[in-house]
Amino acid sequence: MTGPVRRDSGFTLTEVLVAVAIFALISTAALGLLTTAVRSRDVHAEQLERIEAVQRARVLLRDDIGQLVMRPFRTEEGVVDGRVFSGDVSGADPLEPAQPGEPREILVLTRSGWANPGGAQPRSTLQRVAWIYDGTTLKRRAWTYPDAARDAEPTTMTVLETARDLRLEFLVGNVWRPDILVSSGGENSPAPPRGVRVRYVAPGLGEIEHVLLSPAADIAA
Repeated sequence: MTGPVRRDSGFTLTEVLVAVAIFALISTAALGLLTTAVRSRDVHAEQLERIEAVQRARVLLRDDIGQLVMRPFRTEEGVVDGRVFSGDVSGADPLEPAQPGEPREILVLTRSGWANPGGAQPRSTLQRVAWIYDGTTLKRRAWTYPDAARDAEPTTMTVLETARDLRLEFLVGNVWRPDILVSSGGENSPAPPRGVRVRYVAPGLGEIEHVLLSPAADIAA
């Protein structure tokens, strides 16, 4: 006699296909969520970088303008440059006008308060600074000494990679003006600005405005 026929246990082809389809759907959804999370993280990181760059620009500008010193400087040839403070978004040096899109100095000044703990370096706490703009990128150039020296190359740092439509205004008395040139000993030279206003458009952040007070603001008050 033969016993009953036993059927091997297992999945049918249809069940396997359904399981594979479900697994594929779950994997696709999980991959989509992961991709979205990674993109959100990258966007968040980029936004943080933009905010940090704007904050860095604000701090550097605040320190430069807030510790402004009305002091002329000497060129490498020993000639006194009478520009004590100059600022113009189209070019702070009237003798060297820049073409649109060319890098140009838009702020030139001497500041105090450059830390030198214990006199570790053979220099003073004064620093000659120039801010440079080419229509997009904003840079800060600084010299080791307040007067030009042949063997001392300036250091240049990029403060803002992208700063569109940058504008400058200088508060002289109670009037905001678009440019200024304060010279030493000049009878017609304007008074030092009480403040400087910087405006520009930062990607992802919109229009940014920095209002920076100079030491002259305390005197005027």
